Amino acid sequence: MVNKDKHSVPRCAIYPGTFDPIHNGHIDVIRRSVAIFEEVIVAVAYNPHKDPALFTPDERVEMIRETIRDLEPRARVDKFSGLSVDYAQRIGARIIIRSLRAVTDFDYELQMAHMNNQMWAQVETVFLFANPKLFFSASRLIKEVAGYGKRLPELVPELVMNRLRAKLKID
Repeated sequence: MVNKDKHSVPRCAIYPGTFDPIHNGHIDVIRRSVAIFEEVIVAVAYNPHKDPALFTPDERVEMIRETIRDLEPRARVDKFSGLSVDYAQRIGARIIIRSLRAVTDFDYELQMAHMNNQMWAQVETVFLFANPKLFFSASRLIKEVAGYGKRLPELVPELVMNRLRAKLKID
């Protein structure tokens, strides 16, 4: 959905991230974003030359699609390589959604928001605070804990846990 009128309210937003893997904190942000915007594109970021992710971009897209299927067509999944602001501009999305957990997130995200706005003045960043129940959700920690065979039903959907277990070769 391309927004051609520069004075109209933005209807399309992107929620970029690596989502390696997607967790309930991400899903909460997606659900809340769909309540605000007409269309939310969950944009899986990857670097084709150096992507240290556990899951391939296609695997991440597939897991997210399965997880947010009930939100279609208001939410959809795509993948991109490069800068989030360039991707947003290319598809005509003037809003970038970011989630904040801690003050350290805010410092980094504020710098990124200002840099994105320097590169494309029409883009705005909308910050959503993490759900307090999911405040400590982090893909990096989830992968580490899952690697020790722990189940995390409060942090990741079952289908994601199953994919983690298979990828990490855990019984």
